[in-house]
Amino acid sequence: MLPCRRCLADATVEVSDEAHLIFAAAGDADIDDPDVYTFGPRDKELDLRPAVRELWLINAPGFALCREDCKGLCPTCGSDLNAGRCACPPAHDARWDALHRLQSTSDK
Repeated sequence: MLPCRRCLADATVEVSDEAHLIFAAAGDADIDDPDVYTFGPRDKELDLRPAVRELWLINAPGFALCREDCKGLCPTCGSDLNAGRCACPPAHDARWDALHRLQSTSDK
């Protein structure tokens, strides 16, 4: 589960990949490859956690959405717009005023 990039709700993401892991005995002089995982001479089990964690981090998406049509949060009050509209007036950005004036003159 990752937080939705728009509304911060929990988003479920499927991560799958085929893994080919290489393990070698620790102390082997030929091992300079960071993709080779080592194990000790007295180890009775292979610890797959570091390899699986690395694969998951590589394959997991950087951003997740709870759903494709997520509306996000209101930039003014922070309410979840997926639950409905908030009481805030529409945001006005004065940087777009020249384009709005141009559009209104072209509509006439």
